[in-house]
Amino acid sequence: MPCVDKKSTTMKATLILCMMALVALSASVSATMAPSELASELASMRHQFRDAVIPLTDDLLQRFVVGRSRPYAVAIFFTAQQVVDSNPGLRLDDLRREYGLAAKAFASGPDADKVFFFEAGLEVSQTPFGMLQVNALPCVVRIPPGLAITSTKAPLELPRSEKMLPDTIGTRDYPWPAETFVDFIGTRHGVTAAAVDRPSFVKSPMFPFVVLGAVVTVLYLAYKALTTQMALLRSPVLWAVLSLAVFWFSASGGMYNIIRGVPFFIRDRNGKIQFFMTGRQGQLGAEGFTLGTLYLVASCGLAFVTYLAPRIASAPLRNLLSLLGALMAAGSVYQTFTLWTMKTGYKHVFYF
Repeated sequence: MPCVDKKSTTMKATLILCMMALVALSASVSATMAPSELASELASMRHQFRDAVIPLTDDLLQRFVVGRSRPYAVAIFFTAQQVVDSNPGLRLDDLRREYGLAAKAFASGPDADKVFFFEAGLEVSQTPFGMLQVNALPCVVRIPPGLAITSTKAPLELPRSEKMLPDTIGTRDYPWPAETFVDFIGTRHGVTAAAVDRPSFVKSPMFPFVVLGAVVTVLYLAYKALTTQMALLRSPVLWAVLSLAVFWFSASGGMYNIIRGVPFFIRDRNGKIQFFMTGRQGQLGAEGFTLGTLYLVASCGLAFVTYLAPRIASAPLRNLLSLLGALMAAGSVYQTFTLWTMKTGYKHVFYF
């Protein structure tokens, strides 16, 4: 009987040792696979956002940033909607757009899984601000792969060389273009990004159709001019229309948009198309063409009242059309001042 107890004890001890060995083996295997799994999960998550920037929450911070090390570097853009609204001079929306272009460049590059871009919003979570001791904006922080982070509650001391601040990067080219972000992240961590792909009307799918339409229109006008013995070129209507087109294009800032590569519209963080930028954050192409159209409508209304309406023989019709022309011009001027107030914050006052 004692012999049976001894064998039973030996078998139990052997079983326990085997179970401990299996647990240790599985733990080591999971530890070696976890980093690659984290990078793959972040890569999959990044594809869900248009500009490859992942909104940072407390859960994501704890899961993908906190740890003894990471197989990837982390870049965090800090923002606060209250600061964006109250201090438009910082141009945080423009800076955020350039940051997104840099994130897309890295996501399309050969080292896409070696760096991931996040955005920390004060309205979403205050933990990243406290952990990285961010007290002022603008601020972009990069976290090296080998930096140990034990807790989100303990302040993390980072050298100033790991932070993009006005006094470390400079304000000469502020808001910093995407190329500055690429250089700041890529050079430091030895990762390569693809070329920055800026949105432009030239790259739009509609651009070939616009060019084709312009070529067809020019060829048609040339054909009509030649087949009518150049009578079309002597028509005052043609030159009036061309003059109005030149006035509209120049008043809309069309040449400025072409030289500076100003996009006609942008997409906000939710992917919705935005034609107007509130505050003094910049100007889109749609804003200029809208104001140019208002200028043209006001000018045509005044020209109609001044030159065409007096030639109408019927007095009631002349008065009605003159009133409509004046109202059209006044409405365009009022709408222009409304847009000006929205951009600058100044209010216009009527003294009569």
